[in-house]
Amino acid sequence: MDWDTLNTDLKRLKLRRIRELLSQEAIGEALSSFEDPIEMVGYLIGEEVSARDETQREKRLKGARFPVEKTLDEFDFGAGVSICEEAIRSLENMEFLANRENVVFLGPPGIGKTHLAIGLGTIAVETGYSVRFITAGRLIDALYASLADGTFKRELKRLAGFDLLVIDELGFLSLDRTASDHFFQVINAAYERQSVILTTNRPFQEWAALFDDAITVSAILDRLLHRAHIFNMKGESYRLRGHATATSEEVKHLA
Repeated sequence: MDWDTLNTDLKRLKLRRIRELLSQEAIGEALSSFEDPIEMVGYLIGEEVSARDETQREKRLKGARFPVEKTLDEFDFGAGVSICEEAIRSLENMEFLANRENVVFLGPPGIGKTHLAIGLGTIAVETGYSVRFITAGRLIDALYASLADGTFKRELKRLAGFDLLVIDELGFLSLDRTASDHFFQVINAAYERQSVILTTNRPFQEWAALFDDAITVSAILDRLLHRAHIFNMKGESYRLRGHATATSEEVKHLA
């Protein structure tokens, strides 16, 4: 078989990485080092599998739509935020995802709730799970838009299709009756079918003021907290800490 025929067959089989390897001048020497043909074929197949895994990882990462890149290793657990590093690290094995459990981060703005949510979501992507990150505001806007164009049920189904749904920044805006109902439907669709990571600046006792009625709040919390890891974070905003440090340095300079 000549190269053109082989190349055509490899294209047909969509073996892109093997095509790339065989087109390289140095591959002949590399393959000649294998005494066993099975080992040589195994090497080529292994390269193809690795390339496809990386392609799928990149697709999952792009599909997650994280606003920034954040990892758990980058989080400063000693920066004055009250959260147990061991408890967070215990989630790295992704068992909570396999068990369809939720994670809730509560606390004031600027203490790293979103960072931790993205960090866990990134590990989920690396592990092979599908993830979707969205702020609560954009989630509600998207559902309103889908209601307007008649694709509401399709949008709910799409959101429910991810292994992990990360909902960020719940609590900055109060939700009217329609928005409250939409949010309930998202949580209800996720219940025991997918995992949700939620960040909020409102303690649970204040959710009655966030949603339209107490019954909806009760129904949401009942499903969200049934099987959940809850982290009540406290501390000063890292942005305010940075501002305070900068101000202090400016005062020292002027002095």
